[in-house]
Amino acid sequence: MFTRAILLTGLLFLSATLLQQLGDDLNRAQAAANATTDQAHPKEVAPAEVRWDGKLINHDERRREALGAATRVAIGRWHDFATRRGYRIDVDQDQRVVLLSDQDRFQRFSTSAALVERTVRSLAPFMSPGSEPIVILRATSKTDLGTAMKGARALDVDQNFDGYVEDGDATARREVDARLVECIASEIMRAEQPYLSRWMTDGIASLVSERSSSRALVDGKLRTLRSIQQEVSKRASAEDWKLDLFQLNGGMDADAVMQPEAMAIIAFLFRYHESALGLIIADLGHHQPDDTRPRYEAEERAFDHHLGLAGRDEIVRALQKGRDYRP
Repeated sequence: MFTRAILLTGLLFLSATLLQQLGDDLNRAQAAANATTDQAHPKEVAPAEVRWDGKLINHDERRREALGAATRVAIGRWHDFATRRGYRIDVDQDQRVVLLSDQDRFQRFSTSAALVERTVRSLAPFMSPGSEPIVILRATSKTDLGTAMKGARALDVDQNFDGYVEDGDATARREVDARLVECIASEIMRAEQPYLSRWMTDGIASLVSERSSSRALVDGKLRTLRSIQQEVSKRASAEDWKLDLFQLNGGMDADAVMQPEAMAIIAFLFRYHESALGLIIADLGHHQPDDTRPRYEAEERAFDHHLGLAGRDEIVRALQKGRDYRP
């Protein structure tokens, strides 16, 4: 017990030290000028707010001690960065997500906590008990994002960290909410199902976003599931259209994922074959693809095994019919 306490304290100290070294992006001349000014007019920076399940716990020792060890490590790792850069830290009720957001600007987005909770609940079947929390940064600048990314790599925690620049305001509420949910969902799936293909991860993240915040960001635009189904139905109704998992994966370009089709397929499977979808994800998410066979072939085998040999044909019919499909 004593040894574990020493290791935890050492890890927190190392984390804070590395982030402090990486966090100051001012050049030396500017830093010197600031130091001179600060000596004449010293500034006090208030520690970043830390909230658990919406409640401020900075001065609540009992609630801080009730946090899991991995959560305390994650908070300690990012607290100095958050304090100096003006972020608050929010932890969801189940301690699966540690969210860093602009201290002042995101006070307005009161539903962020509810969105995180709904996202975590939606993905609970794919998450392992006792997993480390993921850390999400809603950065106010590219500089902050770059600094945090370097810190995560230096600490070897980038597998549980993701972030993006968020410059939206209250007028862009739906877009801000959708971006948050998709980032959380994608990072959870990457952490929990590391070998799942990108199209399936994107499709799951888009569906969770649409169900949690009423919109999904598909190809950079806010979309509803209904509009996606209509768009995909038109393409799938073309003569000789087939479910091509190679193209769905991006073909020769790994970044060319067919996001509308991905969302439509995941939505169909979730509605009509939820248990099979869970088994497919478990098969593909935890097994590294054989180097001798492409990923899409492993997906074909998993689909055929859990949906039956006619399963892929059923998906084609469903995509062709869109919301009018009936099994």
